Amino acid sequence: MSKSFEELNEAERVKLVDSVLDEKIRPMLEMDGGNMEILEIKESTPYFDIYIRYLGACDGCSSGSTGTLYAIESILRDSIDEENIRVLPV
Repeated sequence: MSKSFEELNEAERVKLVDSVLDEKIRPMLEMDGGNMEILEIKESTPYFDIYIRYLGACDGCSSGSTGTLYAIESILRDSIDEENIRVLPV
């Protein structure tokens, strides 16, 4: 990636996050009959807050706010090389 996450515009950020979700996260969720979508990415200095909605079996699942959420955050932080990412389910 030539630009840092901070240097990307909102559309580029969404596209990048979506590509990581497609490659590394959605297949895991789909195995359990679920999915997720990005609602919005807000810059909330020093953080980038990624608002998501769980779909299917993931909607209302208790691990959606604990283990699964932690895994999603960790994968995004590592894949995008941005430590200040927070994932917030709505």
